[in-house]
Amino acid sequence: DGGTYRSTNGRGYNTNSKLDFHSDGSDIVGLICIKQAESGGNSMITHSIQAFHRLQQERPDLAELSALFAGGTLHALELLLKGECKTAIHFPGAKHHAQYDHSSGFCVFADFALAAEIATKDHGKKVAILDIDAHHGDGTENLTAANPNVLTFSIHQYGIFPGTGFDNQPELNVYNFPLYPTHPNKQLGMGDSALFHGALVFLQKLSEFKPDILFIACGADGHLEDPLSNLQYSVQGYRRIAQLIRTKYPDLPILLGGAGGYLPDT
Repeated sequence: DGGTYRSTNGRGYNTNSKLDFHSDGSDIVGLICIKQAESGGNSMITHSIQAFHRLQQERPDLAELSALFAGGTLHALELLLKGECKTAIHFPGAKHHAQYDHSSGFCVFADFALAAEIATKDHGKKVAILDIDAHHGDGTENLTAANPNVLTFSIHQYGIFPGTGFDNQPELNVYNFPLYPTHPNKQLGMGDSALFHGALVFLQKLSEFKPDILFIACGADGHLEDPLSNLQYSVQGYRRIAQLIRTKYPDLPILLGGAGGYLPDT
């Protein structure tokens, strides 16, 4: 739309010095996490940092990469909370299958859940999370369901990994919109029309919830060329959803994570 775009390096945390921060991406845990861990005010983040240090001993390569992914999301959140941008995009973000005590579905740290914890408990924000990845965002849902200031809404293909995401829990602000590619009703089946229909239902929930910030787990695995789903979305369909949300909420801070995708060209 002719706006201004810029890229930024996620700031890492040097685990050997609690005050040494820099932007080369070689260190891992973001400043905002460390402050919480030191204060003892955030058990999820403290637990994640402990898990990171354990993983460092077993798989230092995986520890660095996965924590860098999470750190990028937290850096994006920091920029949004400071008002330095309106939309922040972190393609390696939205690892939505990671659970509290174990990794799952190629996801090690649940970065959206961590970011939501920070935004709500430390900044008093209400966070809505839309997940349009082909797979149900089970980790994000499980880790945020008890937080009354978080709403989750997942649009995903029925019956594929992780095999969850069938029910709604309105009392917990948990909503699921499973799609059935063989369903005779096109809006409940596959393609851009199904995605758009799900997005309209999400916007209804969003207007009731009135969030201060929105996270979107994008997911390229719903694309028509991706081998792991049958949802048949097009690039135009994804664009239509983005335009719909931004037109409806022109000033809402939005954090986008890349989530899944199993064909590099898409």
